[in-house]
Amino acid sequence: MSKRREMAIKRRRRFILTVVLVFAVIAGIIMSVVSCGSKGKNKEFNVSAKAESTASFNESKTESLTESTLKTLNGLDAEYGNLMLVNGSNPLPDNYDSEIRSSLVEIDKDLRNNDYVTKIHKTVYPYITAMVKAAQNDGVELKVWSPFRSYADQEALFKKQVARTGGDEKLAATVVARPGTSEHNTGICADFNMADDAFENTPMYTWMCENAENYGFILRYPKSKQDKTGVIYESWHWRFVGINNAKAINKSGLCLEEYLEQNNIEQEIDINNF
Repeated sequence: MSKRREMAIKRRRRFILTVVLVFAVIAGIIMSVVSCGSKGKNKEFNVSAKAESTASFNESKTESLTESTLKTLNGLDAEYGNLMLVNGSNPLPDNYDSEIRSSLVEIDKDLRNNDYVTKIHKTVYPYITAMVKAAQNDGVELKVWSPFRSYADQEALFKKQVARTGGDEKLAATVVARPGTSEHNTGICADFNMADDAFENTPMYTWMCENAENYGFILRYPKSKQDKTGVIYESWHWRFVGINNAKAINKSGLCLEEYLEQNNIEQEIDINNF
């Protein structure tokens, strides 16, 4: 073989090898790009999935917190309540006074300013205690003045009021309820600080108007509802109905009598379920 032919063959082989190497490099580059793109997509998918999963968890957590808030407030059971209606037309059973005694508990001395009547129903105790402590923590000297009163206590007060009105029992009953028709006989209400019109102009009254519903209490005898309640306006008298009930009643703008009637709620007084 001539040298010229041998040199031509070598040049051809080098050319083929070079082409093969170039194609190999190009193929490698293409594979690398495809692989990176695939990883990027997978990473994007994983991040997106993680974000979606986190959002779903947070949404579930928010719903759970909202539901929890409806059930509890200030560490109290917001769903528990008592809409028992007691007034001149709805008296308590004759045996209520004696039966209720075993369910009464003493209100802490530093939460009240009266040593004559000092007890509340045990189911209301956590709510009234939490409320008065919260007010005092806010710098407001809220204290329980008159919670549960027995039939005998109520009768004595009623007779005094009858004497003040010159024997007019009907008029007297708008100020002091007859025994057996007073919410004080139930053990689920209380007067605060004083039984006087001056209470309306105190920081305690202002605080109660802003916060009492969060502890289950409503202003039982509003100024504009005497024709419905049969009782004069008493800024100092607050009744426990339950947190969710209190919020609903206040939102409605109705007194208890109107609220029960409008919502067709009938409450039987059953001391065994109280």
